[in-house]
Amino acid sequence: MTTTNPNVRQDYENLNKAFDLDPIKYEVNEKLLFNTELLNRCREECKHTIDLKVATYGGSMVSDVLELIDIRRVHPAGKEIRNNDTNDVLPKGFQIRANVNIDIGHKNELLEYIWDRDWLPSAPAMVLFRLPEYYQYVRADGIKVIWGIVDGSHRFDAAIDANQTSIIGWKVDFKISNPTTLLSTIRKFANAELNLSKYVKKSRTEEDVAASVIETYRDKTSDLYAKIQNAKEEEITQIYIDEIMTYHYKSQTARAIFRIMQNDKDIVVARKEYQSDLIESYIAEHCIDWVPSKNPYCSYVTNKGVRVIVTQTSGEKHLTVAYKYCKLVQESDAPIAITFATSEKGLNKNNADERRQAFRKRVFDTIKDMGQGSKMIFEDLTGVNPKWLCFPELADEFNGGLINLV
Repeated sequence: MTTTNPNVRQDYENLNKAFDLDPIKYEVNEKLLFNTELLNRCREECKHTIDLKVATYGGSMVSDVLELIDIRRVHPAGKEIRNNDTNDVLPKGFQIRANVNIDIGHKNELLEYIWDRDWLPSAPAMVLFRLPEYYQYVRADGIKVIWGIVDGSHRFDAAIDANQTSIIGWKVDFKISNPTTLLSTIRKFANAELNLSKYVKKSRTEEDVAASVIETYRDKTSDLYAKIQNAKEEEITQIYIDEIMTYHYKSQTARAIFRIMQNDKDIVVARKEYQSDLIESYIAEHCIDWVPSKNPYCSYVTNKGVRVIVTQTSGEKHLTVAYKYCKLVQESDAPIAITFATSEKGLNKNNADERRQAFRKRVFDTIKDMGQGSKMIFEDLTGVNPKWLCFPELADEFNGGLINLV
């Protein structure tokens, strides 16, 4: 149904009728990059289709072919938009990224492609969705804005900066009446299906996916929300992991994303799995009188002078804590606090106190063992004096094996 002749306009009028589209109400500037000729090439060369994926998320294709779209009728991603029915405002509009609206460097790179008329027709195209009537609005120049961006915000902004009058993309319609459900659907569709690294240069981040899953949970009509509300406490973490894996992640990465989600106030789990970043964010929010310390033996000092050692219980951390504690004791008689997160798997209400007490015991047992060893080595002179051997590291050391340190 596509034509390779850019001067044949009748084909597109017939397509509009065939797919029940609004006829083009603006004059396409054929001198610009996004014109009928490039549209023809994109329709011919772009093999990345989205119809089956759209259907999976309850949507439908407005058109089964790529379209030239009046850029004025598209609401920019990252720009606030108001609900006409409730007057509620989405401060970032339909932005699907977690922490940034537009990466200026990436946008400028796309801008160079437009200026150089070096656009890749085979690349996945932008995806627009029809704004529900409660989000549609009329611009100051009388143009009605009826499309939002699911994927392609950087391409859209670059086109705006290059004074393009059109963009090329897919049009889809989700027909969702609930604003919260609409936002969560768009975010998941974009992050789970479109922003994969194999499709785009500016691929999704773990933070983007974490924010998307949280948005889905906040939608009280979602399956995820229902599962969490009906789950036993010990089942909740796995439900979140399973949801993250629907974004096409393996289990290990899904768990890393879940740890990011734990920072959100709306996410309540049976157990928070603390890593260094979560520990730091918790301290920043809840221990505001703790000041980072330059002392190598404590992490923070409170405004009351308490020296705080912060750690986890994994591996041989008890050895480090024992050493730091002994050094602080020798420094002064200022108070000391040892604050830790339990790293072992399977922590629950029934065993939490036992496991925490066990870490404290390991620290004190280590100090006792060190004290007894010190007495044998330096006082009783009964301790075995070890032989110290070094691996060869310098250029002239590799012919004689291990080096005996005398």
